[in-house]
Amino acid sequence: MLNIANEQLNIFDVITSENYNSKLQYYTLDIYINDIKSKGLDETWNNICQFIKNNPDNLPEILSVGNLGELYEIGLSTDDKISKKNSGQYYTPEDVARVMSEWLSQTEGDNICDVGCGTGNLILSYLDFIGIEKAKDLISNGNIYLYDNDKTALNICKTAIGMKYGFDIVSKLNIVLCDFLDKSVTLPQNSKVISNPPYAKIKQISDKWESSSVIKDTMEYYASFMAKIFKQCKSAVTISPFSFISGGKFYSLRQIMSEYCGFVVSFDNVPGNIFNGRKHGIFNSNTSNSVRAAITVLQKNNNKGFQFSPLIRFKQTERKNLLTCSALENFINPTFQIVDKNNSMFFKCHKELNEIFEKWKNLSNGKILSDYIKSDGKYVISMPNTCRYYTTASDKKMNRSGQITLNFEDKKIFNFIYCLINSSFAYWHWRIYDGGITYPKNLLLCMPVFFDLLTEEDYIFFDNITNEMILNAEKFIIKKNNVGTQENIKFPRQYRDKINKRIFKILNINEDEKILDLVHSNMALEVNV
Repeated sequence: MLNIANEQLNIFDVITSENYNSKLQYYTLDIYINDIKSKGLDETWNNICQFIKNNPDNLPEILSVGNLGELYEIGLSTDDKISKKNSGQYYTPEDVARVMSEWLSQTEGDNICDVGCGTGNLILSYLDFIGIEKAKDLISNGNIYLYDNDKTALNICKTAIGMKYGFDIVSKLNIVLCDFLDKSVTLPQNSKVISNPPYAKIKQISDKWESSSVIKDTMEYYASFMAKIFKQCKSAVTISPFSFISGGKFYSLRQIMSEYCGFVVSFDNVPGNIFNGRKHGIFNSNTSNSVRAAITVLQKNNNKGFQFSPLIRFKQTERKNLLTCSALENFINPTFQIVDKNNSMFFKCHKELNEIFEKWKNLSNGKILSDYIKSDGKYVISMPNTCRYYTTASDKKMNRSGQITLNFEDKKIFNFIYCLINSSFAYWHWRIYDGGITYPKNLLLCMPVFFDLLTEEDYIFFDNITNEMILNAEKFIIKKNNVGTQENIKFPRQYRDKINKRIFKILNINEDEKILDLVHSNMALEVNV
């Protein structure tokens, strides 16, 4: 373990000239950017951190503790944006960090570890949440551990903590400059971890890493960090992409999680996203495909299994009221889930819809959509594989890229599947097990199908509504021309409601079909379709 206080990395050993000190007292963003260009990132920040330590009570506004992380972002975009992009770092917004800090405060563990701490917004948020006296005690007693492979970011983190809690105690911080996956790096005993692990592909497995099925299966840094954290910690709160919840290659991570207990809250990125876009040119400014994230709270006790929220979609106007622990906990489905060979994925289901989901699965008796497909069948369904708010079935291929084609030999089966896709159920299946950018065909083919429950009266109903929708489909075609012509059909919701109502009757569900508005809503705190 490297402790900056005892190594050449000590940020307080940098000697700056009197002229430079004078310049820093009147520092501006333009001067900072010029320094980055002329001196480089590391030297500029060594000088800044030394100046802050020497002049803690006489700092320009630009060097306030709340600005250091953002300044470093700007410096990275100026100095080496490609390296930063490849490192997979997404800065945790203050409101998300606050929620994570509150959840961490409720878990067990004496040593507080920020893994991948960067410039320290997560650890600073946690220390701020617990209050100045408790924070100083943790620091003074050597209970704070900071891990990162970025020397300059660690320097900034240490400086920021010194600014808030006193430079006289920062030497007690345990600062570990490392590759966290290196098998020589371990968490202290009885630790609780807060972390925003790097989101980047592993290009090559290092022989210095401990052999891990998660590393080999996923080739993802974030999953590999999570696996190591979960095995070594007493408790943890992490924020990461949500793909580990049900993605096929993350099964080994889910197996590790199933040994412990906790909960996961996952977020969509439309219409609002958790990471608030990407700033200062480090990444493309387009936020439409930014990370769909999940906050995972893990604890080790005698219980096993995780609880999950549905995939939360919210508007930015809801953000303040949504991002509180109490509001988010209200979304959590109380069902504890454990994965095994027969149940390989976690599911994300509204607690209000849990009974419907269970009936849908159980009454299908193991039958899934792929059981009814005939590769040379004469009846064709085409479904666009991008489905932000609903899924659509058409009886012919559409003028678009990205569509799933299904063939059926039996007209009754065709009618039913056509209606099932145009109902809420196919869309809901995607939200439960994925909800990313596109609908994977393999996932659609795994959708539970309860065709065997249909009566003659049901056959007539689905035949009539299918014929009516096909007859009127041309009226409801919509086209987008942002990337070539992209056709879809937006049927009036009256069709969806009729089909949902019929399905409820078949499944013997005594609920208003409009309860499924929860699945389609673009708001978290109230249904608005």
